Amino acid sequence: MAREPDDTRTEQETPLSFADQPETSHAHKRLMYELFVLGELMDGPHHGYQLREILSRLLGPFRQISWGMLYPLIRQLAREGLVTSEGEQTAEEREQAGTTGRSRKPYVITATGRERFYDLMLEQGDYSAEYRELFLIKLNNFDYLSAQHQLAVLWQYRGFLQVEDLYLSGGQQKVLANPRIPERHRAHILRILSFRWSSIHSETRWIDEQIQRLEEETDETL
Repeated sequence: MAREPDDTRTEQETPLSFADQPETSHAHKRLMYELFVLGELMDGPHHGYQLREILSRLLGPFRQISWGMLYPLIRQLAREGLVTSEGEQTAEEREQAGTTGRSRKPYVITATGRERFYDLMLEQGDYSAEYRELFLIKLNNFDYLSAQHQLAVLWQYRGFLQVEDLYLSGGQQKVLANPRIPERHRAHILRILSFRWSSIHSETRWIDEQIQRLEEETDETL
């Protein structure tokens, strides 16, 4: 059976790191996009424009990485020895680069990049506004993880959902206990909390099902 996380921490002790300061948010996005690039290159060489298209399909129409972020990130990964460009461009690629102003060299991951990929996959990191999308990128790369490591990532995300659940619970208690809130405003706030809870509870059920399935499969192999 799936284990339940430790609920003994108080609300004050819970690491609520949802404050989205610009510097922190940028760092979280950078790590998220770094893991995405490395994960896609684990599958084989990709051009920059291919990476951008795949990310759009994975995260949906409202999360678009700009060229101004993607190519500087790839260049930084190359300077760190995590990726490298592969071979020479074809005549067609040089022609396309001339019309778009962007290189279409394919990039490949290095041995150091593979190590970094696994480190990022298993690193819990700070809970942030990007944590759901970070988990989605990790989920997209689950084939590269063992069952035990998949379980670790699932439990990390379940912890994030638990923090959100505790946060909403605390908000609900304050709304119910505050006599200065007009009843019509109270009902409106509680409706919003209920809507947010519906998503959290649905995700938690899905995560619990995956955890139970993996734990049962692991037990069968022992």
